[in-house]
Amino acid sequence: MSSGKRKILLVGGGTLGSVSPLLAISANYPAEYLFIGTIDGPEKDFVLSQGIANFQAIKSGKLRRYFDVKNFSDIFQTVAGFFQSLKIIWNFKPDIVLTAGSFVAVPVVFAAWLLRKPVIVHQQDIAVGLANKLMAPFAKKITVLFPEQVKDFDSRKTVITGNPVRSVKIDLEKNEPLVLITGGGLGARTMNEFVKQFVPKILAAGFKVYHLLGAKNADQSLSLDGYYSDKFINKNMMDILARADIVISRAGMSSISEAAALKKALVLIPMTGTHQERNAAFLAKKNAALMIRQYNYKIMDRYLDKLLNKEDLRKALGDNLNNLFPQNAVNDYVILINQILNE
Repeated sequence: MSSGKRKILLVGGGTLGSVSPLLAISANYPAEYLFIGTIDGPEKDFVLSQGIANFQAIKSGKLRRYFDVKNFSDIFQTVAGFFQSLKIIWNFKPDIVLTAGSFVAVPVVFAAWLLRKPVIVHQQDIAVGLANKLMAPFAKKITVLFPEQVKDFDSRKTVITGNPVRSVKIDLEKNEPLVLITGGGLGARTMNEFVKQFVPKILAAGFKVYHLLGAKNADQSLSLDGYYSDKFINKNMMDILARADIVISRAGMSSISEAAALKKALVLIPMTGTHQERNAAFLAKKNAALMIRQYNYKIMDRYLDKLLNKEDLRKALGDNLNNLFPQNAVNDYVILINQILNE
């Protein structure tokens, strides 16, 4: 390999869960980066805000495991994305391609394999999604968070790295107690509706509330003293997370990993019928988070009574969560990239 600056192609999108780990790598590995994402997803603004100036969107189709008329039209979108990917990779000439999942990555990985570019596929969630199942055979290496996930892939090319997380400079100055509510990069309208019933209870316990509603959910904001809402945060999300005493969240593994790095007491409300339920159940079984089914008001009320009034319980949950995750994910990922590039 040349001793000049590396070229790295990052690909993900549709949601921000597949984007955040890649940006954690880019912040810690000097290289020339190109990010490929979806045409209408939320990732473009997020990627640009994190210092990657080169972003290109391609067509992509969702590969569903159930019957849907869109399955047929989306095949053509994926094929179109494949040819777009061939052109982008041919012109950019990356040394390596990194993805943390999403359907937009599938045609890119196929094109990278055809052009003999090494690929690392990162698996975050406990349940393996269809996109990663399709990409895994074409990957040079597959990275996972926990030993329990190795069995889902070819063990000869699977590496336990943990989940790369963006760094944050924690302000040790004492702040008012804070509960952060977030439904992820796109927000979660049904979760907002459920959780807002408990905001007065949280405020009455002496906590402030910072609620990330999602870009389309501004109408769900409340008018209460001590309650603050926003549609979306690009640059300061990790700083807000660092200040929180309790985080109420969906159960995407990217946001969970960020909470784990900061030892946060985590209340997970997974999206019903999705991979998030497996994530939340895995962590709850390890006493690393509290899992609540959406609209289970009694359990939510009971758990909040405990968390809001018991600092030792919040600390124990945060410590358990942090201890569960590998501690040097970014460094281990960088080592893996260098190993592949120096072969």
